[in-house]
Formats: sequence, C-alpha cells, structure tokens
Amino acid sequence: MLKEKAKAIGTIMTMVDIALALISFNLALYFDFGQLTFLYSKDSVILQLLVIIIWTLLSSGVQSNILYRSRPYSMVLFNCLGLVFSGTSLLILSAWTFNLFYLGLRHFFVFAVIDLALTFTSKSFIYHFLKRARKKGYNYLNMVIIADNTGRSFIRNVISHPEWGYRITAIIGPESLKQTCSSFVPLLPENTDLEQLLRDKTVDEVVLCRDSNDNKELEQTINICADIGVVFRMYSPFFNMLTNRTQLHFFGTTPFLTIANAPMDYIALKTKDIFDFIFSSLVLIFLSPLLLGIAIAIKIDSPGSIFFKQKRVGLRGRRFDVYKFRTMVSNAEALKKQLIDQNEMDGPVFKITHDPRITRVGRFLRKTSLDELPQFVNVIRGEMSVVGPRPPLPEEVVEYERWQLRRLSMKPGITCIWQVSGRNNIPFEEWMKMDLEYIDNWSLKLDFVLFLKTIRTMLKGDGK
Repeated sequence: MLKEKAKAIGTIMTMVDIALALISFNLALYFDFGQLTFLYSKDSVILQLLVIIIWTLLSSGVQSNILYRSRPYSMVLFNCLGLVFSGTSLLILSAWTFNLFYLGLRHFFVFAVIDLALTFTSKSFIYHFLKRARKKGYNYLNMVIIADNTGRSFIRNVISHPEWGYRITAIIGPESLKQTCSSFVPLLPENTDLEQLLRDKTVDEVVLCRDSNDNKELEQTINICADIGVVFRMYSPFFNMLTNRTQLHFFGTTPFLTIANAPMDYIALKTKDIFDFIFSSLVLIFLSPLLLGIAIAIKIDSPGSIFFKQKRVGLRGRRFDVYKFRTMVSNAEALKKQLIDQNEMDGPVFKITHDPRITRVGRFLRKTSLDELPQFVNVIRGEMSVVGPRPPLPEEVVEYERWQLRRLSMKPGITCIWQVSGRNNIPFEEWMKMDLEYIDNWSLKLDFVLFLKTIRTMLKGDGK
C-alpha cells in the first residue's frame, strides 16, 4: 500500500514538474519575442516535446518528485537546482543537435531562472502546507521507538519536529532515556511485550535504534511487525560501515586491496576544495568593511590583540594555527584553570554558557558567529574547509577514544552538523557521532544543506 501511494504521489509530482517547465518555456519565449506566435511553430513543438521527455526522466532521477516528511527546504532547493541545471543543459544540447540553437543562450537562461523560481516556490508551498497540517495533528503516523542511549538524538529530533508528522506512542528502553523523553511520551521497560503493545495501541511504524542488537531478538521484532502489518525501520552503526570505499590500488605493478572509511571521490573532493577557495576569497573581499569594523570594536572594548591564534588539530593529526576574532579578555587561558569546575560539557571539551572571560563585543560576535570569519584565511591556506568537523585542541585529541579519532579523517571546517543542531546542548559523545555521521554520509549535497542551515543559525543568533 505504501509503495503504491508513494508511486502515485511521485507520478503527480513529476507531472507538476513537467507542467511548470512547459509554462516556464513559454514565458521565456514571450519575454524574448514579445508575442506567442512562435508557440505554434514546428520548432517550438520539438523543443517542448524534448522538455517533456527530459523532465520526465530527470524528475525521478534527481528525486525532485519525492515528498519526504523530514526533508528540509535546503534539500528541496538543491534538488530543484539539480533538475533545472541538468534539464536546461540537456535541452541546450538537444537544441544544438536539432539545429534549433538560433534562439540563443539568453532564452535558455531565462527559461532556467523562471523554471527554478516556479518549481522551488511550488514545492515550498506544498511542503509548507503539508508540514503545517501535520503540526496541527493531521496526517500523522504513530511511532514506537525501541532504543538505547544511541537513540537520544533521534528521539529529540522527532519530538522537536512535529511538522514531520510522527507522534511517538511509546519508547521502549533503559531508564537513562527518561530525560530525553517528553512528559507526554511513556517510557516502557526493555522487556515490554512488543506484540501485545502493537495489539493494544494504534501503531504505524516501529523504529529500532540501538548500538547493538541480538540477532534472534531482531528477527523476532521484524517478524512481529511483518505479521501485524506495521512498518519496521532500523538504525545500526554497521550501516556506516557499508559506506566503506573498497578498491584495488597499484604500487607499481603490485595490487593492494584498499579500504577507507572516509570519502574518496576525487572529483567531488576537488570540487569542494575549489568552492572553499573561491567562496572564502569572496567572503574576505566583500566583507572587508565589516571585518575592519569588528577589529575597531574589539580594540575599543578591551585591551589586547584583535585576533586570537590557537593551535588546533586538522586532517589526520596535522597541526595548524586557527584564527578567530578575540572574544575574551587577554588572559583568558590563565583564568581557565580557575573555572574548570564550571565546565558544562562532558568529555575533554571546555565550555561555559555565561563565561566571565567573554567581553561585551565578544558576546555579540559569538552569538552571531562573526568571530569565526578570520577562519576563512585558514580555508584559503588549505588547512580547513567551509564545511567539516570542527578542529579540536591537541589536549582534547589526547583524550579521544579510538573510534573518535576517525573524525580527523576529513579536513576540519568552520561549520558542520553540530553547529546547526544545538551546540552546547548536545553531549560530547553525540557531538562526535554527528561528525562521524557527516563523514559517513558526505556529499556536495550535504555540504550545501549544512551551508544554508548555518546561514539560518547565524541570522537567528543561536551561537554561544
């Protein structure tokens, strides 16, 4: 039933994509020629048939026809960009093949702009309408979560995003999850009879979110859900291992089996590096008046240097000096020993919400994340990236457990999942897992989404 429903919705959304592309094509013709006579010519018919064919293939290819409950608007925009850019490129190639290129590039550019605007606007409206309806309690799904401490982040996400349309009926797990659960969500003991629970309650989905699972218990859970007709979903750290890139590498003529649990797509990584360099250069050029203003404000507010330089650990243990605007008093490091008992973070990280060492200007810079701007110099130098795990201090790395060291397998960045997900409110171990989640699922699309979310976080002033 779910597959048929998803297929029907996908077909409707594909038809919407095609209709908007045809409307955009004709609007572009009208803006170019000032009349609609061209619409009835043979050339126009050929081009519009090509639009229908290309958009039919690409709509499902770039997944712009799928309505995910938990998809952010940034992902919708990325898919719309992929659809319009790829479609327009193929249309230009087709026009050249059929000797219809006399329209000129301007027409196709106007078409792309109109189609992107209409497609993203329509999808945003649909998503907004659906999310608002779910937030009000319409079209929701009842969910039972079977979890250990690994599931804390997932539980928090479901509770804090009612627009996803999931209502947690119960959580089966240890007492340590009690603080994570909402007061409206019952926490049931781990030995709860799942079959009886599914009989007594209205449940649409069962989600298993554990660090490790007993094979016999897992098989029993799957069979119960299958027999009753409830959707079963499962998370496991093992899934991250499936992203390992395995290939044959030659040293001279000697073959070696190579396994790397980190991104190895050379073209995509080089694209990321090129974007980092160009974007960071533009930021430093266009924001130079703002940088100068911040420097003057820091100098007036408190004695000391404008910039703060600190040794950090980068890609696979490489050390470098990271640059930030100074937000604390000049003797902050000396005062840290006196405040160590007030540390609010677990693990080797030191953070205090109302740190007395922070200056007045520094508090504003941290709240808006403007203190991070000098790190674009580190990006230009190739020591950091715009998006990536935050570079840790050497003394923090010394205390890392073995599995946490893998966060150093990718170039550190100015922003990442942790920066847009609550920062100080997230325990150290979950922070490390978020960084590994970024590495395991890295793509240019993910960078694009996190980049847009960072802008939203800066505008909201969520920094500390």
